[in-house]
Amino acid sequence: MKNWVGGWIDWNLALDLDGGPNWAGWRADAAILVNSDKDEFWKQPIYYGISHVSKFVPPGSVRVELTGTYLPEDLLSVAFIRPDNATVIVFLNNRWYKNITLTFATEGRI
Repeated sequence: MKNWVGGWIDWNLALDLDGGPNWAGWRADAAILVNSDKDEFWKQPIYYGISHVSKFVPPGSVRVELTGTYLPEDLLSVAFIRPDNATVIVFLNNRWYKNITLTFATEGRI
């Protein structure tokens, strides 16, 4: 979502345990895996990432630059202005084993 990157999500959000059916005909992974024989499904980790971002960043949102005096290297971030003018910042803590404390000061800017 940063650095002029375009992205898309394959339409295969849910596949069976063999990774199908899919348009390419190979074994693929998906956000949700379905075992139709037992009427079960499992949400994969990527499901929660997609769900989290799409809950807070609706269509029509615009990515904006996020700057700070100190952002840890392993803390990935991206900021958006939503169509309702709310500001959203999404963080990914790559140091999952360590808590990171953040302090925000807007200095009248957002």
